[in-house]
Amino acid sequence: MPPKSTKKDEPAQSKKSQPTPWYLWPFQCVEYFFYAWLLLIIVEWTGHLWGWTVGEHARSVFFAQLALLQDDFPGLTQEVINYVLLIFEKAQMITNIEFVGFFAPLAPFWEGAVFATIALIARLIILASFYQIFLLALFVGFFDGLVVRQRRIAHLDREHVTIYYHSKRLLSVSMLLSGLAWLVLPGLWVIHPIWILLPSAIGVGILSRVVVSHYKKYL
Repeated sequence: MPPKSTKKDEPAQSKKSQPTPWYLWPFQCVEYFFYAWLLLIIVEWTGHLWGWTVGEHARSVFFAQLALLQDDFPGLTQEVINYVLLIFEKAQMITNIEFVGFFAPLAPFWEGAVFATIALIARLIILASFYQIFLLALFVGFFDGLVVRQRRIAHLDREHVTIYYHSKRLLSVSMLLSGLAWLVLPGLWVIHPIWILLPSAIGVGILSRVVVSHYKKYL
């Protein structure tokens, strides 16, 4: 009986260990975006436990983030502001809900949810605007990895399949974590995008170099 159960469990384990197909990546990104949104709202609603004013914290951090971005990227800041104003116009009835009477204590929680959502969308726009940095890092890492790979083949150096396997998996994970870090952390504290996105792009470039340099098959 035990051997049969282990044989049945092997296909299930192999399916779980398989990476996510490329055509499911957009849905996975939406899923993690939803998780980040829930986390930010929960942290905002429970902010009174560590001294934050519910609703006021999300609004103050959002405007401070825009002021910090205005100093170095005025054009990007204006684009983000235009999108935010468009969101306010499209969802004016939802964002301007007033709570009176018995529901008056819910007003700061609603305000915190609204500003946390708008700030998250603004950071998503900023992240999309910085895609050139990641493309440049991938481009440099790819060609530098090709040079290292050709040198390894010419000198008949030893191939490390384990390094290629783990670095390939770590590349996708690092890109996902860097995006989540930018979406979540500036919602808690005011952080300049360069402090998160630039080190993430450098790490992505290094990992892409390692992946290409240890690629075994013919190109």
